[in-house]
Amino acid sequence: MYEMTVLLCDDSLAVHESLSSYLTASGIRVISLYDGSHLLDLLRHQKIDLVILDVMLPGKFGTELCREIRETSDVPILMLSARSEEDDRVLGLELGADDYVTKPFSPREITARIHTILKRTQPRRPDSTLFFSNLVLYPSSYQALVSGQALDLTPKEFSVLKCLAENPGRVLSRDAILDRVWGSDYFGDTRAVDTIVKRLRGKLAKARACFVIQSIYGVGYRLEKEEVADQT
Repeated sequence: MYEMTVLLCDDSLAVHESLSSYLTASGIRVISLYDGSHLLDLLRHQKIDLVILDVMLPGKFGTELCREIRETSDVPILMLSARSEEDDRVLGLELGADDYVTKPFSPREITARIHTILKRTQPRRPDSTLFFSNLVLYPSSYQALVSGQALDLTPKEFSVLKCLAENPGRVLSRDAILDRVWGSDYFGDTRAVDTIVKRLRGKLAKARACFVIQSIYGVGYRLEKEEVADQT
């Protein structure tokens, strides 16, 4: 089940193939357009969470389409262009785009930018989808995906991972995790957290997660991204 829908408007078949495959594997539904002739109509009749818009489109340029979108909608817009000149980037942002990426790019970079834009433009509800690196968490269904691959997690494993993903880069003590996951009335050993983290590390490594649960000696745990090459 997809938690968001992205409208991809680009005249390049290669861009559609690479991006659509990667985004779909990340739990994102993709609607494809190869020019802007039906873009505004689609926005009026379908729920679109974000638009990926190429600048150099046949017929009407992406910059003009961006201006027209902003006349009636505040849907987030990520612009793509083979042109890297500063004036082009500034123009796109001045017309209302939320971000601007130059080609060539990696699908992973685009996915990360989508998540960043949506975090900035859409306030997160307690049960809303969480994103961290190549991890997607769906709290309402206790479902976790790494690069589109489902993780087989127990409720406690999911809750600990969710707790860490809600605080990316921040160290959480064992006591803090116990309080949030087990509840303030739990009086058991803090090693329960260590046991869950050990199991999570094994499952995340098997799924080739691009992040780790890092131990901070004497303090607790935090999620840290790992840099890996991913260019197409």
